[in-house]
Amino acid sequence: MLFSRTRSYDDFDPPMQPKELLMLVEKLMPDVVYNMAGLERNPFTYPEVKTLLDGVTVGGHKVSDERQVLRIRDGWQYVIDSVLNNKVSLDRRTFDSLSEIIAKEEALESGRFRTGEVRVGGTDFIPPRADELEAVFSSELPEIIGRCGSRIDLAFEIFLWVSLNQFYYDGNKRSSRLVANMILISSGQGILNVRVKDRLQFNILMARFYTTRDADEIFEFLYDNCLERDYE
Repeated sequence: MLFSRTRSYDDFDPPMQPKELLMLVEKLMPDVVYNMAGLERNPFTYPEVKTLLDGVTVGGHKVSDERQVLRIRDGWQYVIDSVLNNKVSLDRRTFDSLSEIIAKEEALESGRFRTGEVRVGGTDFIPPRADELEAVFSSELPEIIGRCGSRIDLAFEIFLWVSLNQFYYDGNKRSSRLVANMILISSGQGILNVRVKDRLQFNILMARFYTTRDADEIFEFLYDNCLERDYE
């Protein structure tokens, strides 16, 4: 299932060095993990996320919440390793691998396309049937790659396309944002970091996107608020 947009953004020229962006990700790992977990309403605070990533167990939380934070960290590590080893590839294996990391123990099954039907909460949108997913993936992914004139557009489209089609039982937005980051970092364009403070606006715009299948508003939001190239 595809969507429409008129918004488009050129890549930054000159691009940053991917290794520079990887250093920023490493430095700000607690921030990017905290934001991704916080969008899932994980109760860990930023200091608690930082403490946990430093290897110290934080009391007073469910084991499931702790494991979610650590899985997000592992997903980011997959991105880092893929860029460092020049193994960034938009193939089925990449999507499945990140789903396996992100949604393990959360979903009915992870690392493979769902076999049942799902809905998107808060909307009337119905994703494709499970028996359509293989065909959707194989036919539409090349079309998306072909129609995007920049790596920024491609990263945003991949995130929205996976979110729209709900290929997996859970973790679609998280895993597809990580794929988007692989694209952006490997091409020196920045880091996609949707912050907890912007959660309400993000959720409103995503709900509109599901309803209308028009990506202009969420595209603009991602570019203006979530694409980061420098940190103080």
